[in-house]
Amino acid sequence: MRVVTASSALLGLSGLARLAQVAAEAVDQNTYQRAHEEAGTPSSFAAVGMVFQAGVGLVVALTALAILALALANLAGRNWTRIVTWVLGGVTVAFSAAWLILGLLPIDTSDVPDSTDWDRVDAIADQLMPGWVEPVSTVSGLVASPALLVAIILLALPSANAYFRWRRAVPDPAYPEQRPPLVRAGT
Repeated sequence: MRVVTASSALLGLSGLARLAQVAAEAVDQNTYQRAHEEAGTPSSFAAVGMVFQAGVGLVVALTALAILALALANLAGRNWTRIVTWVLGGVTVAFSAAWLILGLLPIDTSDVPDSTDWDRVDAIADQLMPGWVEPVSTVSGLVASPALLVAIILLALPSANAYFRWRRAVPDPAYPEQRPPLVRAGT
C-alpha cells in the first residue's frame, strides 16, 4: 500500500507541476506577444506558432488533469487504472523528452527575412514578465517528468502488483444483489 500511495503522491505532484508549466508558458507567450506589439513588429507575428503553442498547452493541461485523476483512481486498487497510468505516463514522458531534445536543437533563421528588432523585444519582455514565471517554469519543468517516471516505476514493483492483485480478488458488484420476489402460499 505504501508503494501505491507514494506513486499516487508523485503522480499528483507531476500533474500539478504540469499545470504550473502550462500557466507559466501561457503568461510567457502573452508577455512576448505584448512585447512584440509595443516594439511595433510586423502584424503577422508568429500566428501559426502561437496557435501551435496554445494547442500544446491544451493537450498538456488535459494530460495533467488525467494524471491527477489517475493518482486518485490508483488508490482504489483497480488494475485498469495502473495500466492506463503506464500508457499515459509512458507517452507523456516520451513526448516530454522529445520536446526537450527539440528545444536544444539550434534553429537557423538566417534565410528568413525579418525586420524585427529582437533585442528590443527581449528587453520589453523582460520588463513586462512577472517575476514568478521563470522560477515556476524551471522548478515545475525539473519536477514533472522525473516524478512521473518514478511513479510509473513504483507501480511496476512487486509490492504494487500484490496490492492490485489483492484488490482484484474483492468482488465489486455493479448492482445490488437481485432476489426473486417472495411468493406467499395461498395467494
